[in-house]
Amino acid sequence: MAGETALATEQALVILPGITADRAARRYLLDFYRRRSPYHVFLPSLCQYFGIGFAARQLHRYLDSRQLSRYQRCHFICYISGGFILRRALAQRALPNLGRVVYVRSPVQERVPELSLRRYGPLPLLKFGKVLLDLAGDRNDRWPEPAADFGYVIEGGVSAQAAQLGLVAADFERRRSDPRFALAAGRPTLTTPLSHDQVYSDDTLLGQMLQFIESGRFPPA
Repeated sequence: MAGETALATEQALVILPGITADRAARRYLLDFYRRRSPYHVFLPSLCQYFGIGFAARQLHRYLDSRQLSRYQRCHFICYISGGFILRRALAQRALPNLGRVVYVRSPVQERVPELSLRRYGPLPLLKFGKVLLDLAGDRNDRWPEPAADFGYVIEGGVSAQAAQLGLVAADFERRRSDPRFALAAGRPTLTTPLSHDQVYSDDTLLGQMLQFIESGRFPPA
């Protein structure tokens, strides 16, 4: 009982990286937010290889095993596929203490799965698995947004992987208006010049996302 009471006065922050986050990126995120934030920080190792639905079920088990519903509030920072996993999971079962959510999105990077499959055929599936098919489709944004205070970070840069597939900075505006890149209207949005290669380890951006989690606002541009 004492442990449950203690959790009820604390807040949690869960980080859900995307499929390109390697061990170093995950460690950097965990260390940064554990040092800089007042929250209990969690970074689950979800298996995305078998698709977003599979990872969403894993997320539910993780939330249960860590008793995250017992915290006063549970916040999330989600990188691309991590955001789709969260939305899929919460569409199946709500989190009663859901706090603020930051979604890191990219109109350029989010075309990489589709272009990779076009260029290389099924070979990328050996590395990334079914989640690549999920991300290459157009159904991700059909999952409802959870009832939360959420904001977006939009990557303005072009990753090395995207550049190899022929994407350039000039594609940003055209891809951003693509119906497959659907964002909820009227939400706080921070556009960063960083590419997907940089958003896991840029201290300024990580601090800006922490500010949104704490206050519901991004710092002025």
